[in-house]
Amino acid sequence: MKRKPAIIRSPEAMGRWSAGLKGTLGFVPTLGALHEGHVSLIKRASRENDVAVVSVFVNPLQFTPEGFRKYPRNLAADAKLAAAAGASAIFAPSAEQMYPAGFQSHIVLPRLFAALKRQNLEWHYRGVLQVVMKLLQIVLPDRVYFGLKDPHQLALIERMAADFNLPVVIRRCSTVRGRDGLARSSRNALLTPGERAAAPVIYRALCAAKKALHEGKTPARAMRVLEKTLAAVPLARLEYAEIIDPSTFLPARRGAREALAYAAVWIGEKRLADNIRFRLK
Repeated sequence: MKRKPAIIRSPEAMGRWSAGLKGTLGFVPTLGALHEGHVSLIKRASRENDVAVVSVFVNPLQFTPEGFRKYPRNLAADAKLAAAAGASAIFAPSAEQMYPAGFQSHIVLPRLFAALKRQNLEWHYRGVLQVVMKLLQIVLPDRVYFGLKDPHQLALIERMAADFNLPVVIRRCSTVRGRDGLARSSRNALLTPGERAAAPVIYRALCAAKKALHEGKTPARAMRVLEKTLAAVPLARLEYAEIIDPSTFLPARRGAREALAYAAVWIGEKRLADNIRFRLK
């Protein structure tokens, strides 16, 4: 039976815990509501390091007030899953501990933010960078593990880590999917049965765009294929989609070697996002 992971509540206690370790520390930052995708990250962190730590922190800076209020929270269930996957500790601070009175710093990556302007989510990604920088400074891991489900977020974090010479290795981990292709996400738990049945159309649409590109169609034509696939499901409403060069986040061009198809879609009243990255030649 797996030992219960230590639950660490304050940044100071987390720092002392990490400083007292011998060996390597693998870290998986999460918002909680753990699922199979998180479990795969924790297992890899445990396998590749002497100790694995998971953070469970619903970061208010990357949510709208309504999204923050609705985000599912169940630390006991998260701790059980994390322990089974091999975590030795869970860092679960409060918002007041992470952002005490007077906190005002933020990180901006102008060129990447400009490339992401169409999404209109600079506020969200700025909140992500703030919390990831703080978590890395508090936990002090040797390696940190992120899924590829949000490629824009990962690219920003990698750029930040490089720019600030952060002494951590970033591990990219494949998206975990259900048998119907739906990417594992904490938001899936909020879907009604009808919405859950409709949600796999996002992955089908991305795959249809990939197929169109492989058949020689232009990125613009492939985008129309993606939109048509989504439009066939009444519960699906496209918010934003793009086919881009994953190294620059600029629109993919005919003849590119690699492409990233990304879509943010409302399924009923829940917003889900997914992507696939693939070679063209």
